[in-house]
Amino acid sequence: MSNSPVIAFLNKMTDLILLNVLWLLCCLPVFTAGAATTAAYYVSITSIRCGDGYVIKRFFGSFKKNFLQITPVWLVILFFSLIMTADMLFWYRQGNAFGKTMFIISGVVAFLFFIWILWIFPVFAKLDGKTGELLKNAVAFAIGYLPYTAIILVITGVVMYANLVSLVANSIMLFVGFAVLFYVQSFFFYRVFMNHIDEKYDDFDRP
Repeated sequence: MSNSPVIAFLNKMTDLILLNVLWLLCCLPVFTAGAATTAAYYVSITSIRCGDGYVIKRFFGSFKKNFLQITPVWLVILFFSLIMTADMLFWYRQGNAFGKTMFIISGVVAFLFFIWILWIFPVFAKLDGKTGELLKNAVAFAIGYLPYTAIILVITGVVMYANLVSLVANSIMLFVGFAVLFYVQSFFFYRVFMNHIDEKYDDFDRP
């Protein structure tokens, strides 16, 4: 019975729903969203390597471990994201050729920044090191594994677009969608990380 595909699916859905709830609740204070996202990726990558279960233990273990390191990074990301959004809105409203040119340049910068952000939280979840080193690793992975980056970007973009045009998608995201997105993305992050980490060192259950 324990090997039943139905039981396995129900167990996975239960874990994903629980992870979704934990992530949403821990993102409510906003300043904790970076640690919460890092923890969500840790749980997702761990489930691929070690199987399902222990969602609460793994989530809060990673949250506690990475909070002090990732929170300043997250606050800087949030600050620059707001600045770039305001910058793009400013140039978009100019309505002239120079404004359009600056809008395109700002959009390219924001796009590259977004790609980097996609890798930051999984890198902090999976690797140990100093903050500067991990940020550089995120850039190296994003560029060095460009096909994976493109796939992750497309998946994320499709989900974002669906939520902009569909209330059903919004409901799914609140129920389980964020966790599903983390889990699907983590398949690609896992394949990359396994090329750089010795299995003997690959202790996913440190928390």
